[in-house]
Amino acid sequence: MHGAGYLNQGFASAKLADGLALLAEGEGAHYPMLTFALGGLYDAFPQAREDIGFFGLPGENAADHGATVWTGGGVYVPKSTKGEKLELAKEFLDFVASPEGCAAQTKAYEPTGPYFVAACELPEDVPRAVRDLQDYVEAGNTTPALEFLSPIKGPALEQICVEVGSGITSAEKGARLYDQDVEKQAQQLGL
Repeated sequence: MHGAGYLNQGFASAKLADGLALLAEGEGAHYPMLTFALGGLYDAFPQAREDIGFFGLPGENAADHGATVWTGGGVYVPKSTKGEKLELAKEFLDFVASPEGCAAQTKAYEPTGPYFVAACELPEDVPRAVRDLQDYVEAGNTTPALEFLSPIKGPALEQICVEVGSGITSAEKGARLYDQDVEKQAQQLGL
């Protein structure tokens, strides 16, 4: 991205709000982010609901690409829960993972991504970016974010990615730095 000259002027000091404004005003073409940021984008730029879509970062083969997704939220019941309280908790969990539970969530706030409950469907009027991400999910072209696949995530991953994306560090050096970062993290955790 950096070597090809695709980054905006001042990208290194830009904040999230700056990036969203560039997208909404047609001055930016792509901004790597999770769809959680859509709510703020739509609040500031209502026209963005249909003007801005979603696509996964292109890889080696443009015809075979996918999207990294954050897994759905979880609801848990402590093991110590017993008797009637456990039965009530199970009823609540059943509700949360039902079409009625998804509808209640949708009524409370607009979805910024697909539901991970198979029986739940997004409303037809969700923004374009949410529909686009749903297409990846339906096609089976998603993978969970690193946090959900590995017990270790190097604490410097974000900084390393910024260095690589900004052209400060090569991808090869970034990979080596991340391997070292993960190794240190594993040692600190006693793994």
